[in-house]
Amino acid sequence: MPDAQRPASLSNLHREEMAQGLLRISCRYQPERLLDDSFTRAGITLPASLAGAVAKRRCEYLAGRWCAREGLRSLGVDAVPEMSRSRAPVWPEGTLGSITHSHGIAEVMVADNRYWHAVGLDTEQWLSVERANRLRRELLTPAELEQLAGLTPIQRANRITLIFSAKESLFKALYPLTGKRFYFQDAERRDARSLTLLKTLSADWKKGMTLPFRWRERQQGVLSWIALPHP
Repeated sequence: MPDAQRPASLSNLHREEMAQGLLRISCRYQPERLLDDSFTRAGITLPASLAGAVAKRRCEYLAGRWCAREGLRSLGVDAVPEMSRSRAPVWPEGTLGSITHSHGIAEVMVADNRYWHAVGLDTEQWLSVERANRLRRELLTPAELEQLAGLTPIQRANRITLIFSAKESLFKALYPLTGKRFYFQDAERRDARSLTLLKTLSADWKKGMTLPFRWRERQQGVLSWIALPHP
């Protein structure tokens, strides 16, 4: 995007082609640099429901939609995902995607639905040892808690963060397909690269199904994603 159209609050756009018809787009955002005309300059509409939101929330939305538009353009679609009543993005016909943002970085995965059935993307900052200990029984199943045995406190906190992120990616991938909400105890990490459903969500997504996920470790946190191709 030309600098004349890029709000001062957004920078460092990065594109990565992950597979045919599957891209990841990211950028940095600075809420303190968000101006009254930032949305106008970007050509992105601020939803009425966010008009009174704090600068951080508005800037997150702007950054996520900016990345989404750039990713969709790479797929040959010139559009910006709208926001549904549930606040989930509504992707243009023929596409699907997922948006995440944390601590000044927005990331989007967009896909051509001729090749991809579902995508989910999530980023999390590493949980502190104290916070991980507080959340572990909410985020992990009994079997996952047992897998923490023998790990150091920081290793346990990082493992909990990873599972947290992977399950968020799973929800983002499957909820648009099933329309059914599910929770952290409804899926389980049984090996390093997959999650197993512990609850039937629909006729196509049944208890016992295993879905692969991928992840990247970062200095400040972890990025996880699920991308399910058509059979």
